[in-house]
Amino acid sequence: MTATGSRATIPADAPPVIGVVPSAVGPRLARVRMRGVDVTMAYAPDEAEQRRRAAVGLTGITRVDLLDVLLGLPAGGTVPWEALSAKEIRAIRELPAGCADLTPAGVVRLLRRPLRAELAIVQAVSWRSGLDRAGRFGAYCARMVVLPGLPADLDEARAEADYWGVGLVAGTRVVVPPEPFRDRAHAPAGWAFAEELHLRTLTAPE
Repeated sequence: MTATGSRATIPADAPPVIGVVPSAVGPRLARVRMRGVDVTMAYAPDEAEQRRRAAVGLTGITRVDLLDVLLGLPAGGTVPWEALSAKEIRAIRELPAGCADLTPAGVVRLLRRPLRAELAIVQAVSWRSGLDRAGRFGAYCARMVVLPGLPADLDEARAEADYWGVGLVAGTRVVVPPEPFRDRAHAPAGWAFAEELHLRTLTAPE
């Protein structure tokens, strides 16, 4: 069963979710398709932001150019119109309702990231194909490949996974723990990824 809006129940025979940073509500899991990969994403939601969005009918915004402009605005602070470029003003006027508060004095950013991606879990038969698919999430979160059993070339698999910082689980054995994700830069592409994941969790089947 896929977990979406509530805390996931992890099957007893599933590998542990290693490397997930604890949050106030605990990590949640969603089975989604992103970057051309069927992946289980562990994430920490911003529940206050998600409630705020639900109240105003806002789901998400994935346009990187608009998120780039929003990143230049302090959350909750008023930025005078005269301090903005014509390009920024045009982008702000394209924002869906609920992203910003437009007042005569200026604009106030309301939008925050709806969640934080913690760990991408890729199931694969081959560790090579698993590392290739897990590599597509390297800019956004920690990664882990789960194999059904120990590969014949275990030493090579261990060395490659360790080199790329990708966790490797074979059956129930943790061969390599995932390297913690250190790049927490609040970049537009990372915010867009969080928005996309949020949208996937809203539409994923129970």
